[in-house]
Formats: sequence, C-alpha cells, structure tokens
Amino acid sequence: MGLNDSSPGAMRNGRGLSDQWADSVVVRPRTTERHITVHKRLVLGFALSIITLIIVTVVAVVLSLRFDGCGGRDRKGSTSETGSRGSGGKPNGSRGEKAGERGDEETVQPWKNSRLPGSVRPRHYDLRLAIYMDNFTFSGEVSIEVECVNATRFIVLHADRLEVDRVSVTAESGAGGRPANRPGGGVMRIHRHFPYPANQMYVVVLHRELKPMRVYRLNVSFDAVIEDELLGFFRSSYTLHRERRYLAVTQFSPIHARKAFPCFDEPVYKATFSLSLRHDQQYTSLSNMPVEGSSLSDEDGWVTNRFARTPRMSTYYLAWAVCNFTYRETETDGGVTVSPETEPDSHFEELDFETPG
Repeated sequence: MGLNDSSPGAMRNGRGLSDQWADSVVVRPRTTERHITVHKRLVLGFALSIITLIIVTVVAVVLSLRFDGCGGRDRKGSTSETGSRGSGGKPNGSRGEKAGERGDEETVQPWKNSRLPGSVRPRHYDLRLAIYMDNFTFSGEVSIEVECVNATRFIVLHADRLEVDRVSVTAESGAGGRPANRPGGGVMRIHRHFPYPANQMYVVVLHRELKPMRVYRLNVSFDAVIEDELLGFFRSSYTLHRERRYLAVTQFSPIHARKAFPCFDEPVYKATFSLSLRHDQQYTSLSNMPVEGSSLSDEDGWVTNRFARTPRMSTYYLAWAVCNFTYRETETDGGVTVSPETEPDSHFEELDFETPG
C-alpha cells in the first residue's frame, strides 16, 4: 500500500497517513527542546558545584596559612632558616634540637622580660678596650666566663648602644662538648644573635643546649661611641692655659655598665674583672685596681695598661678613666693607698686621711 493511497483502508479516524507523519514531525521537536532544557539545568548545576568547591578550597587554604603564620610569627628559627644557616636540613634526634621543642622554647622569648632569665651567670670578665680620643670612639673585646644554672639554648645579657661585630661561645675544659685538642673542639654552634633594644639586651641563640653546672666562655667584639651625657663611658673636658682638653671616664651606677661593654648588668650577678686599656701615650689610664703591666707598641706608639684582677663585685663598681691628670699618692692610717687625680699644674692641699672608726 503506497503512502499516497486514498483507499478506505488507508484512512484511520478520518485522517490519512500523511497527517500522521505530520503529527510526528511536530511532536519530536517539542521532546528535543525539553531534553535540551533539562541538560542545560544539569550543566548549570554542575558548574555551580565546581565553583563552590573551588571557593571552599581557597578559603580553607587561606585559613590554614593564617593559622600557621600565627603559630610561627615570633619563631625565627624555622626549618628554612635553620637550613640556610648551615644545618643542611639534616634532622637531629637530640632533645635540645627537636623542632617542636625548639619552637616551644623560642616562644617563651626570655629577652622580652625586664629582668635577665638567670639561666647562666658570669664568673669572670676579661675586658680589653682601645680608646680613640681623637674621634671619641672605642672598640672592645670581652670574654665572659659563665656558668650554666639551668639547661638553655639562650644566653641573654645587657648591651646598650653597642655595635656588636662577632660572637662566639666555647665550652671550657671539663664543661662538656668535644675535647679541646680536636678540630673545632669546644666550639658551640650559634644559631643566631641579635639585639633587643626595648630591654637593652643582646641575645645569643645556640643550636644545642648548655648543660647545667658546666662552664662556658662567651666572646663578644664590639664598637661604640664615647657619649657626652655623663652616663656609661662618657667624655668631659676642661680648660688648661686657654686650651680645651678632653678626658673619658665612666659612671656605671646603677645600670649603665651595659653602655660600655656587654655584661650581666644587674647587681645580683657578681664576678671578677680583668681590664686592659689601650690608648695614645699622651694620656694616662686609671681603674679600680693598680696597673699590673704596661707595654708600648712599636707600630703606633700606643700604650696598653693591664690592671690587676678585681675582687668579686657587681658591674656598676667597675670604673676606669683615660685622661692626662696628675696625682699625688698617700696612705691612710689603715694602710690603704689613696691616689687623688687632678688637672695638671693643680696644687694639692695637704692631705690627712683617717681610717673610719
């Protein structure tokens, strides 16, 4: 039967086959349009899900970074810094060098307290200074023998207006560490060192802990200016025969020794002191103790005076002066030698010292 057959058998419900094909052509586009609409909605929903997932991931990463930053903001001894300072990224299994313990200890930050932590205490200072009166500056080296009281990786002491050049720490004989006859024996590796001006302190951070009841030596070289404010190590002047002359003297009480050399500048930290002063030979140097030895340099003609070791005392008792004063020496009834110093060409009055009753 052909498609164009108009016989009664070719009719169904009053319509021919051609009408049925026409209906099918009209219905199929409607069905396809519905499917496209559904697909668009699915694609749009999927795209929104992907965008939401990306946003949540970004927010989670940002919050994680901020959390890590807050936890390690004050901790400068991070893994990357440790590797750049020579650790080579190698893990160390000792207690004092575990990353977690190191972070916890640095979080304490003892240099932010107004008082020294007390983990180490000085026993003796070997102080050597070179005084330049032409430009009112001085340079120095101090070697401090310290005893560890509590295990710590920090050596915190006072320093004010001092430009520190070099720092080293060594373990004394019998104080642990490698034997002195081995290469690098006794040398303590320094992680970092820095000033903390807010409390007039200087901080030395070691790679490993100092051990209690053992002795170490802290060596610091530094430069500074001879100030004119009558505190610490300062300069003054006087006029002689219409010529202005200068002198440099100390005033350490109560807390100004830290302006002249790195030290544990609190009265409780008592120690002995050995002092050497190097200066132009036109000047005279004085200190608490008598001159133990003197030498003259052939290169620049400067003189170096070495003073006897002091009794055990606080830092503010230490004193010295570089000047061109003259003096008259006398002795008290108790046998104490007294040497008043004064400007040249001054006339001393008759001195009569009596020992207090």
